[in-house]
Amino acid sequence: MAIEMYMNSMGIRAIGRVLGASPAAVLKWIRKEHAKLQQKLAHAAPVDTGEPDVIEMDEIYTYVQKNGSAW
Repeated sequence: MAIEMYMNSMGIRAIGRVLGASPAAVLKWIRKEHAKLQQKLAHAAPVDTGEPDVIEMDEIYTYVQKNGSAW
């Protein structure tokens, strides 16, 4: 339940208040689940959807020249 609350943007202290646990315990639960998920993903085979990955980039070029004249 704590993980579901955390994934829905509930704060760690608020989760602790609702569940009657310390924030340290809630953080320990979250870290434990994260480690399990990372291990599961490391052993999973990559999924090929057949579609290329799409990366969108934006660039801004700014040139600032120091002018000797007073404003």
